[in-house]
Amino acid sequence: MAAKTPDSVLRESTGSLTLHIAVFSTNDIDDGDTYASGIKEIVGYWANGTDDPTQTKEGIDVSLSSSTFTFNTGENDRTGILYVLSRT
Repeated sequence: MAAKTPDSVLRESTGSLTLHIAVFSTNDIDDGDTYASGIKEIVGYWANGTDDPTQTKEGIDVSLSSSTFTFNTGENDRTGILYVLSRT
């Protein structure tokens, strides 16, 4: 388990909400890694893998505690994108 920093974070307006797009393209995600986003007023989030996994556990799951996300992956060294909707 390690603290990760995304390669880039984009922000897009979606009406009254903001979509934060955290891209992990070279900073590989392992099972149990965390990302302290600092995003306030989160209303929704999800993650997608962007690589070709080598095992049969392709999904990337993510959980939230305060503004810190924890990744749950079926295998290590994954790349992916975390999407976060917030009121900020």
